[in-house]
Amino acid sequence: MKGTGFNGDGSVLSEKKIPPLAALAVLAIISLLSAASIIIESRDNTKFLSFLKINKQVILSETSNSPYPQALATPLKAKGIYLTGYTFSNQRRREELINLIKETELNSLVIDLKDPAGKFMFPPFSEKLKNWPLSPVARSRVDYQNILNQLQNEEIYTIARITTFQDPTAVKTFPALALKNKSGGVWSDYKGVTWLDLTNPEVWQLIVEQAKEAALIGYDEVQFDYIRFPSDGNIKQIQYHNFSDSQRRYEIITEFFKYLKSELAELPIPLSIDLFGLTYQRRNDPNYDLNIGQRLVDAALYFNFISPMVYPSHYPPGYLSLANPAAHPYEVVNQALKEGKLILETATSSIATTRPWLQDFDLGADYDAKMVKAQIRASDENQTAGWLLWNAKNVYTRGALEK
Repeated sequence: MKGTGFNGDGSVLSEKKIPPLAALAVLAIISLLSAASIIIESRDNTKFLSFLKINKQVILSETSNSPYPQALATPLKAKGIYLTGYTFSNQRRREELINLIKETELNSLVIDLKDPAGKFMFPPFSEKLKNWPLSPVARSRVDYQNILNQLQNEEIYTIARITTFQDPTAVKTFPALALKNKSGGVWSDYKGVTWLDLTNPEVWQLIVEQAKEAALIGYDEVQFDYIRFPSDGNIKQIQYHNFSDSQRRYEIITEFFKYLKSELAELPIPLSIDLFGLTYQRRNDPNYDLNIGQRLVDAALYFNFISPMVYPSHYPPGYLSLANPAAHPYEVVNQALKEGKLILETATSSIATTRPWLQDFDLGADYDAKMVKAQIRASDENQTAGWLLWNAKNVYTRGALEK
C-alpha cells in the first residue's frame, strides 16, 4: 500500500511502501472502525501511520511525529463557498451550508480565521498571540476543533482565510507595528481602516504565527488575503518602517513570499493566496504591479493555489470593449483565466495552479443561476483547480450548483 500527501514545501510527498503483512493488518483494523481518520503510533514514537477515508477510499501514509493534525487530501477540483467567522460559529447557518454542500457539487469551505474586525475565533495556541482579542462569538479550542472534525468526517475540505496586512485589531493590539502617517499617528484608508506595516519584519512574524494556528487547529489549507500595499486613501502620507522610493513594491512583497515559504515549510498542508483579478492581465511593462506589489509571476513561485478575484463587476467599463463587464460573466472570466495561463507559462519555476474567486452577489448586474453558471463554465473550460464563490453575506445561488 502507498500513501501520498504534501511536503512542508508544498510539493507532493514521495510514496512510501508499507510491508504487505502490515498492510493487511491495517485493512482489517479499518474494516472494524468507522472513524474518518485513525492514527496509530509506532513503537519508537517517531512515526505515525495515518489512515484517512476520502470518498469511500482509504488513504494510508507514514508521516513524521508532527504537532499538526492529519488533513484531508486536496481535491483535484475544490468547489467552495466563503464563510465569515460569524457564520461558521452559528450552528444553524453552518448546518444550512453543510447541507448545501451535501446536496450539490460543492466540496470545500473557505472560512475566516478571524472575525471581520480581526479578532480570533478561538484562543490561539501561540504565546506570541496570547494577547490577541477574541471575537464575541469565539469558540473554545475544543469546540472549534470538533466543528472542523465534523467537516472532515463529512469529507468537506476546509481552507482558513487569513487577512494579513489589513487588520484593525492587530493594529490596536500591536500599535508599534501599524502603518504610520507622516504627519503623526496611525494611518488609515478612506474607510477609516488601519493597516499593519508590511515592511516591518515583526509584522511578517505575526502572519506566520496565524498560519500555524490554522494548521494546528485542523484546517486543510491556508489562504492569505490582503498581501499587498494599501490602494485606497492618501497613500502619499504613509510612513513605512523600511521602504524607499528606489524600491519597487513587488520586491517587498516577493521578499515576504520567500519568508512565508521558508517559515511555513513545516506545515503539511498547501498554501494559497488571493490576488486582484487584474493580475491576470498581460502588460507591456513587466514591472507593473498595480501599484500594490502584486504580480502573478511572483506569487506563482511560492503558493500551491492562486485565487484571482475575477469578479466581472470589478472590471471597468470598456474592458473587452464591454460597456458593463458585469453583464458578461463568461467573457470576463474566460479572458482573465486565458491570459493568466499565458503569464503562468512564463514563470518557469511555478508551483501554482489557478483556483479563481467567482461572483455570487449582485453588483453591476443581477447575478442569478445563469450568471454564476457562466463563470463556472469559464473556469472549467480553462482547466482550473476548481473555483470559489464569494458572497459577503454567505447566501449562495443553489440553482447554479449541480449535484
